[in-house]
Amino acid sequence: MSDLNVFLILLNCAYLIWLVAFVSKKIVWLRILTVMGNFVVLPYYLFYFDETLWNPIVWVGIYTTINLVMLFLIYLESRPVKLSELERKIYEKTFKSLEPRVYKHLIDLGTIETLGPEVQLVTRDTHLENLMLVVEGEAEVVLKHGEHVFISSGGFIGEQSFITGENTSADVSTGKESTTIIRWNSEVLRDYLEKKGPLKDTVDLILSADVIHKLRNMDDNISEVKHSMDLNVK
Repeated sequence: MSDLNVFLILLNCAYLIWLVAFVSKKIVWLRILTVMGNFVVLPYYLFYFDETLWNPIVWVGIYTTINLVMLFLIYLESRPVKLSELERKIYEKTFKSLEPRVYKHLIDLGTIETLGPEVQLVTRDTHLENLMLVVEGEAEVVLKHGEHVFISSGGFIGEQSFITGENTSADVSTGKESTTIIRWNSEVLRDYLEKKGPLKDTVDLILSADVIHKLRNMDDNISEVKHSMDLNVK
């Protein structure tokens, strides 16, 4: 078999590999097969003609590099998400409707803080710049007419102001013991969610469910407010 035929066979093998790549349903296989076809076709460009075809070789190199980079990114995104014990606790209580990787990006936007007893978190009739979530312990809410209710682990603080942009309607402080919260800057979180349409809808649903449960429990004169974790948000 002559060198000429070998190079033509390699060219047609590359075409067949690309054909299989284009009919692949999974993007990973499309990229892997495309890279394979690019390597198989290289001898044709290098040796079939009297002068090496550098122009197509350069473009094949560019396409191959792009696909290899994208394959690496796919690999990074497919790795299992590692959550700390505290992050897993938050996930199970409040954010279990989110994919773990999406949740991890969201939680990393905030800061986890452990505060002492009776630390003021929210002052009534003020602009609140943070959205908070009780992780451990509880928060005490003093309503307009002096009623006291408690937000337990898994409940949000400042969610109504975050949703509406209006001033706060109650005073909120940590309880009689130390409390761990996660705190997000409202503007940073809003900007992030605006770029993530489906995530924004899910977070809005989680926050709305939390508000609804608080209102229902207040109507029932329950001193400890339950939260969105009691609602099977999907």
